Amino acid sequence: MATTRVILHVGPMKTGTSAIGAYFSAAQRAGILPPDVIYPVQDHWFPSAGGITKHNQLADYLFPEGRDKLARKTPIQTPDSVARKVRDVAAHLAKGRGPRGTAVFVSEALIGRADLERLVDLLNSSFDEVVLVLAIRSPVEATQSLLVHRIKEWRSDHVDFDLYGMLKRPNGSIGYDLRRMLSQLQELPIDKFVLIPYFENESDGYAVVDRFMKIVTGKSAIRLEDDFGSRRIHPSLPLSSLKRLAALKKLKLKFDRIPFLISIIHSLFVRILDVDRSRVMRAGFKTRSSASGDWVLSPTERAKVIGLYGNLGADLRKALGNQSTQAEWRSWFETTGL
Repeated sequence: MATTRVILHVGPMKTGTSAIGAYFSAAQRAGILPPDVIYPVQDHWFPSAGGITKHNQLADYLFPEGRDKLARKTPIQTPDSVARKVRDVAAHLAKGRGPRGTAVFVSEALIGRADLERLVDLLNSSFDEVVLVLAIRSPVEATQSLLVHRIKEWRSDHVDFDLYGMLKRPNGSIGYDLRRMLSQLQELPIDKFVLIPYFENESDGYAVVDRFMKIVTGKSAIRLEDDFGSRRIHPSLPLSSLKRLAALKKLKLKFDRIPFLISIIHSLFVRILDVDRSRVMRAGFKTRSSASGDWVLSPTERAKVIGLYGNLGADLRKALGNQSTQAEWRSWFETTGL
């Protein structure tokens, strides 16, 4: 029997997990992944809401008493059903012909949860080796992207552009706390964890996929027979478009007791979102700038947000050890200002 390894990308959000999920979903269906690698889709996992399979149901395992309905497109799963799927994947790998089989999971819904060790125990009992991967993105751009995501989401009531206010919580903690994420990984009973950098404005859609694939196979990803590398999965929108969406959501909140008005407002919201998103996707990859209409923070705003994170740069370098001196990480630290 083959030895089994699981590589789990734990996020966090806005670090390319959708691009990775899109590639691996398509590659698994196309049969171009190495024979000793499986990305659980279709019969090996729960039904997806579209063409992209991610494994956010893994978070359902962290709720032994069950969890409330979430605003997500896929059904909530019981802990037992999640455990069965995970163990079935491990058993499938163990029957492989090679010396080692690798299962790849992607779920940005895990990092930061206080009970993540419960899932790690399941993985340790199912696989011979457990590797967690955490992508490191500048907290400024990551949280800015998260705020934009909330503005584009009709079900969210977020309507302002106060990034600092979103991060600075009343209890003194901060959102998107990379130091807390690092501390959590370091304390988990796993074989190892790997940090990978996330760069802004990369012009190749395969860049984030290749970085992750090299952890899985040691090589870059085999290319798909489509335009995957030239398009964004979740494109940003011009500031003017975001302001229009925010204004419509304010109207939604104002007239929430008048159903027919809400229906009209929602239709306008969806139309603006679809038209502007399509325009951005047709334009492909480009460097974002205020001159091109994008929402770009001023140096003062950036410094204020970075100030929330204290000595994050030093903490990251310590966690990376000798890796921090490698060219890729040196470039990342230089471009992020950490």
